[in-house]
Amino acid sequence: MKKIVKLVQASTLNALMLGNFDCTISVRDFLAEADTGIGTYTGLDGEAIFEDGVAYRATADGGVSVMKPEDGVAFGTVARFDSSLPRHKAEGFKDIEELKELLKPYTDENPNIFYMLVMSGSFDFMHVRSCYACEKPYPTLSEAASHQKEFKYENVKGKVIAVYCPPYVEGMNLPGWHFHFLSEDKTSGGHILGLAGKDISYQIEPITEWELILPENAEFAKLDLCEDLSAKTAAVEGSAKK
Repeated sequence: MKKIVKLVQASTLNALMLGNFDCTISVRDFLAEADTGIGTYTGLDGEAIFEDGVAYRATADGGVSVMKPEDGVAFGTVARFDSSLPRHKAEGFKDIEELKELLKPYTDENPNIFYMLVMSGSFDFMHVRSCYACEKPYPTLSEAASHQKEFKYENVKGKVIAVYCPPYVEGMNLPGWHFHFLSEDKTSGGHILGLAGKDISYQIEPITEWELILPENAEFAKLDLCEDLSAKTAAVEGSAKK
């Protein structure tokens, strides 16, 4: 019988865009059935990279720390990644658009399901960002991201962990690919704005089950989650600060 892989999601992207940065679920509970993924923590406190069951936080000061089991996740997506999947080689890509083209044949097989990517190697160039932690009353994500810190690295070893979401989840999550990076020495990382690499290995896992955990805070109940935030989302998630 074919194994069913489940993507577990905390909160919705529109809720995050509107500034709902409170804890949705603890790190412990979020990783109860998962070990790999991406997201952000309570108060928008850094970019989350979940690798091998460990919750890492890449912060706006350029550092990386390990989160405690009782710490909170505001938004994220995780799964139990199958490390025995076939390993592929990427001869090279000079930017994030070329990487997406490299991955397109996989997602084109079924663009209506989810995928998780784990890519490792030495990257010629890596451009990442992290946002500063916020306090209540929270700003919107667009406002918080206007003060984000960006970092550029050359010839850095590490992992790219990414999630692909199908087009119909817009507002719930980010359609297409969302990439995060964690260096091999666990000292740098963040949300990827740009990258280049060659002779990189990667594994990609199709995911056909989706579990959504919604926030229980009072602010969430008052949000208009039907608002079209696609343009603001694209600006925040897909491009560097001007």
